[in-house]
Amino acid sequence: MAFADYAPAEANNPARERRGPSLWITALLTVLTPGLGHLYLGQPRRGITLFILVIIADTLLMFAMMGVLARFWMFAVSGALLVGLWLYIMIDAISRAHRMRDFPHQRYKQWTTYAGAFALACLIFAGPCIYAVQAKSSGRLLWLNAASPSMEPTLRMDEYFLADATYYRSRHPSRGEVAVYVHPKQEQVHYIKRIVAIEGDRIAIKGGRAIVNGMMVEEPYVDAGDAQARFANEPEIRVPLGYVYVLGDNRAYSVDSRDRIAHGPVPIGNLIGRVTDIAISRHLARMGRWIGTPSYY
Repeated sequence: MAFADYAPAEANNPARERRGPSLWITALLTVLTPGLGHLYLGQPRRGITLFILVIIADTLLMFAMMGVLARFWMFAVSGALLVGLWLYIMIDAISRAHRMRDFPHQRYKQWTTYAGAFALACLIFAGPCIYAVQAKSSGRLLWLNAASPSMEPTLRMDEYFLADATYYRSRHPSRGEVAVYVHPKQEQVHYIKRIVAIEGDRIAIKGGRAIVNGMMVEEPYVDAGDAQARFANEPEIRVPLGYVYVLGDNRAYSVDSRDRIAHGPVPIGNLIGRVTDIAISRHLARMGRWIGTPSYY
């Protein structure tokens, strides 16, 4: 009888309740910075290790967006790795906090420790972010979206795509490549068009179709539009040395080399990168589609 009376009292005694770290604080700190929740739990080495892994995954994702490894598989794998690491760190921190019955060493309960660690993490993250902004403005971060229908159906409006920013550093442009370039008349504007003719080629347009060196080009990816529309029929010219002739795949809705006043041929030095894959699209089946050269259609 005495034991029966004692057991419920012991179970309901607030003094005997769990006094370990808060699950909510652990989760909040982990959301703010991966690894910060582990610091709160008194496990700084594990937190630092996990934070470094996140930085590595973030760097791989940036490489995929900078043209160093500008392929969809790299973008998808590094993105999934980054998200997976964040989820793992969150689950690991919360589960460890749940198993702890005593609070960690007193020094990890100082708010200045968390504030300092958070500030340091922000500084570390700021480096790649600042570099990414500068790379984007200079054209080296080729994470772009189709802002007009000029390349449909190859690139649909609002689709995001990747481009290899290193491609034209060691290679000459080739016919059929979809390229990102600095607009020949507007230095602050980047355009996306297909290279139809290279320096020295003879190029004419008939019914919206390209005729290069006297031969009609096979263009299964083109929407030629109205055969009598403006710029749908252009006399033959020769592409100047040091230039390429570009056209949009949606010929009726493209400002390109046909318009000599607003655009004209593109200097080879203006080429920034060759488009590789579609990265994000509302149509899931199009994600990962290679669009760099017509041989892949």
